[in-house]
Amino acid sequence: MNANVGMQYPVYSPVTAYTPGTSITYGTGAVVAEAVSASVSWERADGRFYGDDVQLDSDNGVLGYTIDFEPTGLSDAVRAGLLGETVASSEYTINSDAAPDVGFGYIRVMRSKGTVSYEGWWYHKLKFSVSSEETRTKERNIEWRVPTLNGVGDGVSLDSSGKLAFAVHKSFSDLSSAKTWLNSKAGIS
Repeated sequence: MNANVGMQYPVYSPVTAYTPGTSITYGTGAVVAEAVSASVSWERADGRFYGDDVQLDSDNGVLGYTIDFEPTGLSDAVRAGLLGETVASSEYTINSDAAPDVGFGYIRVMRSKGTVSYEGWWYHKLKFSVSSEETRTKERNIEWRVPTLNGVGDGVSLDSSGKLAFAVHKSFSDLSSAKTWLNSKAGIS
């Protein structure tokens, strides 16, 4: 794993169909906005089995994850697609419905000994929310405020192996190839 020096090209796509044991079907994807940051926290099991006063086995498998993602902003259409807002007469309504399941991905820019490479990341299924938003007056020194999207991810059963998949990543030597791979995951043509 190389040092991460940047983030680019965040995309999402709505989950249109998912039956455990089969692949996920996504709708038409879109670029969210320019990326500022993403922080992923993996939730892991901490199961330890003891016998005769010693640890005999342990389980630290992935149970889920959360993502705090900060874009440069959100268009009305992207916000509605990610958060499940309803649209009528060019008005966007925040309602009590749960946010839709989406696939989400981005490109990590990596560097090692002066060589830049790219990692495409795709998270199979998660729901985003915005927990808080702040709006303030413009003062002498501008403070840039952008939303932070909070995502909670689930594991998905994509085949008959019985293993849950949470995300997939792939390394590339050039940005164009990473974008092509990510576009194929998100259904962006």
